[in-house]
Order: sequence, then C-alpha cells, then structure tokens
Amino acid sequence: MPQEPIGKILHFWPRVGAAQLELDESPVHVGDKIRIRGHGHDFIQPVESLEIDHQAKSEGWPGEHVAVEVVQPVHEGDEVFLIKDR
Repeated sequence: MPQEPIGKILHFWPRVGAAQLELDESPVHVGDKIRIRGHGHDFIQPVESLEIDHQAKSEGWPGEHVAVEVVQPVHEGDEVFLIKDR
C-alpha cells in the first residue's frame, strides 16, 4: 500500500472528533484515504469532510490548514500520510 507524507496534526478537538492538519507535501481531497500515525496509535480512515476556516471544501493544498473528522483521538505532531491506490 503506497503512501506519501502530507503533513502533521496541529490540533485535536475531542468534543467534535475533528483535527486540524497542516498540509506540507501534497493536496488532500474528500474521498482520499489517510493514515495517521502517532504515539500509541496508527490507523487509516477516509476523508469524509474537509473544512478551511469553517467553510466546507472538497480539497486542501500544501500550505493550508484544514480540519477533518477523525475516527479516534489524535495528538499534536502526529504524522499524516496519503494512501495511494494503485
């Protein structure tokens, strides 16, 4: 399963189950699969929603901070990877 690093977690909001990602390397789109790896967890999930400045978007680009729903708690500094389907 090929993957590439796209950024890191900047913030986690536990009450809403969302995290802010800082995109460094590649864009991310609604429908993509991402892997989040950090201390004590490593999981893959689809990007089902994406927001920039509280506005729903279909994609985020390097240099942007995007918010996504996450399926389990994450931590600041966790690595985020884009899963590439062949």
